[in-house]
Amino acid sequence: MERRLEEAVRLLETLVRNREEYFDKSGYLNSEGIKVVMKIIRIIAEELPEHMSMVREVRSRRSYESILELLQNLSELHRDDA
Repeated sequence: MERRLEEAVRLLETLVRNREEYFDKSGYLNSEGIKVVMKIIRIIAEELPEHMSMVREVRSRRSYESILELLQNLSELHRDDA
């Protein structure tokens, strides 16, 4: 599980670091960003189903801020597991 959680955190960090590639000018995920988020959602659904509520907001809002919040939450979970 830890490796998969690391992968989800890494994918979120990629989204944040490459904002111009994965977000539009208004700060919302573009189609490529949504593909990455779908990978993250699959990981969380498989490994941390009890935390799916965190991802629902990202999936519906699709904003840069919601991605940052999810990254912070997953990073905290990852740190707690380590």
